[in-house]
This record gives sequence, structure tokens and C-alpha cells, in this order.
Amino acid sequence: MRQPGKGRRPPDAVSPGSRPGRRQTLVCGFGNPGRGDDGLGPALVARLEAESRLRRRTDIRTETRLQLNIEDALTVSGFDLVIFVDASRRGREPYEFRKIRSSARFSFSTHSLSPGSVLALCRELYGKSPQAYILAIRGRSFGLGEGLSEQASRGLDGAAAFLLERLKTSGPD
Repeated sequence: MRQPGKGRRPPDAVSPGSRPGRRQTLVCGFGNPGRGDDGLGPALVARLEAESRLRRRTDIRTETRLQLNIEDALTVSGFDLVIFVDASRRGREPYEFRKIRSSARFSFSTHSLSPGSVLALCRELYGKSPQAYILAIRGRSFGLGEGLSEQASRGLDGAAAFLLERLKTSGPD
């Protein structure tokens, strides 16, 4: 009989079947689809998950969140590269992609965190510092209600094409 936990990967470990030497990538889309364009992060992840060429890849994992939390530091610690995807109220049109660094700036509440704060916790708690980027898609309408504005949908199209191309070139198919 197998001992509990022996020989099993924790739920947040890298994808099974990954090959040594392959850079493990996490794409984490966060935001609230019930607040209009705030759902851009999860919408982009849904697009990636619909791509058959990415579903075959064992070096890429996708996840969605309503918001980032302390527990996400553990998840992030299992990857070499993390791409956070979120809606932006003031970013460049239609999207921007930039490197982020860890930031130990926390608010009075730990209910939700910035990607930089998650990276700082990852480094502090697990001794890991994955390369990280934010793909910020410009949104316009953040009121209650599901569905994306027309401008946000166009930005989503461009951001999805950009990220698919980037992921396609980041490792073998």
C-alpha cells in the first residue's frame, strides 16, 4: 500500500510529463468577469485553453483567479516564468507587456495582492524568483455586469494573438 503523499506531486507542482530543461510557464489571468472589462484576464486564459497547440504543451499551465492572494506565492514558486494577465484602467492601448519585479509593498489587508507582492512572498517564503511579466489589457467599463466592452474585446484579440505567438516561440510544440 502506498504511503499518503509519497511519490505524489503537490497540487501546485509543475505539470506532469514535463521534460527536464524545459522552462515551466504559468499564465495566470485574474479579475472579476462579473465586473465587465475586469474579466479580461480570465477571458484571455480561456482563449489560450481553447488553443489545441497549447493544450498539448506540458511546459505551460494556465490558471484564473478573481484576485491574487498569499497562497499564490506557492503556486508561482513552481515555475520559471510567470505571466500575469489583468485588465488595466489607465494602461497603454490596446495592451502592454512589461517585466515586473518583486515588491514588498503590502496594503493594510492581505485579502488581495499585486503581482509584485506575490513575487516578493515567493522569494521570501520559498527562495524562488521566477521571471515575471504583466500583460495588462486596457479596459473601459468596470461596472456590474458580465461581458466585455467593444474596445476591450478588440484589445483582448490583440493581446491573445501576441501571447500565443510569444508562447509558441518560447518552447517546442
